Amino acid sequence: MSKSPAADVRQDLETTLEDVARLLRQAAESVTGDAEAAIGKAATEVTRATEHLRQSALTTARTAAGHAMKEVKDHPLAALTAAIAAAATLVGVIAVTHRKPV
Repeated sequence: MSKSPAADVRQDLETTLEDVARLLRQAAESVTGDAEAAIGKAATEVTRATEHLRQSALTTARTAAGHAMKEVKDHPLAALTAAIAAAATLVGVIAVTHRKPV
């Protein structure tokens, strides 16, 4: 069992990229008409990996949003304080970055 959903996604991505790298190596080593087939397989694997990563990220984001909503409902004052602090930090960053030179 992984420590977090992000670790699960990272592991899935690493495994998929290893598969893609293997298929690309096969394509590079091939000097016959099989090279096109190997490159096609690699391209298909990249497409599959992209879709899998998108689905994993979406699931992870939904889970995180659900946990965040629960925390906000359980601790509304702390959530309000955090939101005010974040807004103040944002205003400070904007003020510093838009300071006109004298």
